[in-house]
Amino acid sequence: MKNNIRLKSLISISLLIFVLPFLQTCSDKTLKSSPAYAGEFTGFVQDSVNFKIVYNKETNSNDTLRNLIAVSKSEKEKIIKKEKADKEIWLKKAKKENTLNAYRLGFLNYSEFEFRYLKDKTFYIFLNFTFIILLTLIMLIISFKKMYKQIMIISSISISLLFIATISLYFMGAIEDLNQIKYGYYLFVVNSILIILESRKEINKHTE
Repeated sequence: MKNNIRLKSLISISLLIFVLPFLQTCSDKTLKSSPAYAGEFTGFVQDSVNFKIVYNKETNSNDTLRNLIAVSKSEKEKIIKKEKADKEIWLKKAKKENTLNAYRLGFLNYSEFEFRYLKDKTFYIFLNFTFIILLTLIMLIISFKKMYKQIMIISSISISLLFIATISLYFMGAIEDLNQIKYGYYLFVVNSILIILESRKEINKHTE
């Protein structure tokens, strides 16, 4: 009975682990290549005093055209220093926004689902996370029915689905760095292995 409670606890822990960061869907390299981060200060700023108004026929409105003027060396260094600090803040925020837990990976596609997503390969890759979550719920239910062999098989399938999704994202270029794989991912793998071991113990105990 003690091991049975332990097995239920391990399965329940998986559902909690899904809340933790699992995957950063955009690499640091990709984020740093975006205009918001990669752009550099040229040493020129817009002249706020001298400007001219030009009528734009396409938009039927007046455009303000300003000249570019060079700033002093000390001012340039000050602006570059501020820009670097702002870029690091932006990068940290972008990494956080692109780091998802298992629940978001598994169900984010359904929040704004459109049929055109069915043509997108990533839709099917993220389906693996949906199945992993559903299979974990099934494991919790059948643990009360002492279906240990099925739990061991399902837990093995869950790990396989996770690895398949990871390898697929790697070959698609979505994963470029191991740092994109977060601690929730590793905790789930370890916990799933513990579930397999506990299930095997229960199977052996009942076959003696």
